[in-house]
Amino acid sequence: MNKLIIFIKENYRPLLVAFGLALLLWLVVATDREYKTRIEVPFRVLRLAEDKVLIKPIPDKVIMEVSGKGRALIGLNFYNTKIDLELPEVNKSTIIDLNNYISRFDVGTELGINVVDIIEPKQLDLRVDRFAEAEKPLRVQVNIQPAPGYTLNDVILEQDSISVSGPASLIDRLNYLETEIIEEKDVKYPFRKSIPIVQPRPGIIQLNPENVTVSFDIEQIVERTIYDIPIQIVGVPANLTAYATPRIISLRIKGSESLITHITKDEITVFFDYEKNYQKGISDYNVQIETPKNVSWTNASPEKFRLSLKRVESN
Repeated sequence: MNKLIIFIKENYRPLLVAFGLALLLWLVVATDREYKTRIEVPFRVLRLAEDKVLIKPIPDKVIMEVSGKGRALIGLNFYNTKIDLELPEVNKSTIIDLNNYISRFDVGTELGINVVDIIEPKQLDLRVDRFAEAEKPLRVQVNIQPAPGYTLNDVILEQDSISVSGPASLIDRLNYLETEIIEEKDVKYPFRKSIPIVQPRPGIIQLNPENVTVSFDIEQIVERTIYDIPIQIVGVPANLTAYATPRIISLRIKGSESLITHITKDEITVFFDYEKNYQKGISDYNVQIETPKNVSWTNASPEKFRLSLKRVESN
């Protein structure tokens, strides 16, 4: 045993060379043989007859049996193998046998690889429809929570419609598109985001663009008092004249800084609807107030007014 160890120590270099040559010879012989194996390959149908598209998804991979020399099959692992099948002859829904199209499958042909059989799927159920394009409105899904003392003043879309294309039957039924839900908390400043659009039928309907830029106008909440807003009385019968005492009120309003700073009394309506709210024997009423969008009111002075009625004398 000791002699063997001594021999190996003294001759390890030629022994390693001999072993390497033997291994190389074995690899040359082994990889020169023909083999069969199964592989999974990305698959697409790129083109149908003019003005025709698929309405139903098809498998995005196929499993096939291929043959070739060992070294070619090893090389296939480093080859960008995919199948893009063009079917310009297909102009209506049909079922095709993929083995009938093996000659169109380029799977490492330059490496000497041959496709022997399609294992799965054997057949493709091609559901075909007319191609259509249209513009569809876009809705933003938001869950923005401004920080205390701040408000979401506006949501501004870079574009309010999206170009969609695909099967006519699906495009016609598509009323609108939505963005993915945008969620932010404790926001104090305006910001912009590129938001993906929810794909209604991936791989079937195409969107252009696939993302949209959305701007969010966040502003500080402020308050301001608007003075001398007239009280309007509406719905009064033709035989009566109505008066409000006092005739004007002051209103404390609240909202985003840009809205509150520029609002005027003409944009606020203070009124009383006689036809809906008048009650016999009652003379004091609360005012009814309508403010612009995103503007609220916190206090009216006075909150009530006295309604005076006078009958119009007929001639």
